[in-house]
Amino acid sequence: MTELSGVVALRDGDWHDAFRRLDERGGGVIWVPPGTHDCEPTTVDLAEYEGAGDSFAIRGGGMGTSVLDLGRGAGDGFSIVDSDGSDLFYVEITGVGFQGHRDGVLVRVGRDDFADAYNSCTLSLATNNGSPDATGACRLNHVLNTDHFGVHNTVGGTALDLRQFQFGGLRGSTSSRRGRSLRLSGYSMANVVEWLNVEACEDGVRLLGDDCGINRFGTLYGANVDGTLWRHDATVTTHIDAAYVGDNVETVGETTAGEVSVGITNVDAGAFRSALPR
Repeated sequence: MTELSGVVALRDGDWHDAFRRLDERGGGVIWVPPGTHDCEPTTVDLAEYEGAGDSFAIRGGGMGTSVLDLGRGAGDGFSIVDSDGSDLFYVEITGVGFQGHRDGVLVRVGRDDFADAYNSCTLSLATNNGSPDATGACRLNHVLNTDHFGVHNTVGGTALDLRQFQFGGLRGSTSSRRGRSLRLSGYSMANVVEWLNVEACEDGVRLLGDDCGINRFGTLYGANVDGTLWRHDATVTTHIDAAYVGDNVETVGETTAGEVSVGITNVDAGAFRSALPR
């Protein structure tokens, strides 16, 4: 195909080649064509592509249309990090899906030590990790003021791990057959989860950590949860506007610390605070 100005196409699943070509152009868009693309496990270090900096976007034809297959095996799948610890702005990853059977994290944005901050980003992606030994499907580290729509599924580990996600927005669905569907930890605070579907999983949502406060859930839906839909283990305040508990939920909620308030629900609101002393 002929590449448009400012656009490079992912070829043969080679992310380093795509970023090298983008670097030469001084930034732009990496286009993931429709189809399923086999990719080797890859860590993209943005410090190696100073010409592109944070002036890049990864765009595909749709989460089920432009799919990246990261294969099977030990270790992680696809990571974007900056070894210089830079603050990055306006990164966009949209319209792509990632799949694989990785024993680590399938998709990661940001370093695990939180040294690189991703500000005002747009994320719309799907992740599906089929390994029962997985660490997780999607991990967002130091991500701020960001809009995220995601469909995240994993057999083992955590489907969507928000480790330092602040004053952002979240919509979509999460599911972990043998682990946790959504975890908020660290300085994950002041977020709005506009609507979230938690279904067909072992456990649902867990809030963990004393710096994980002032998060508001708009609509929370849960069904077919073998363990606990909602677990609040943080000495912080969290509010759920509307909670609908569907069929086959073993335990609605356990709150071991902090305060949870629920607006409207089809069950006793106290079910979300069942572990607190009466």
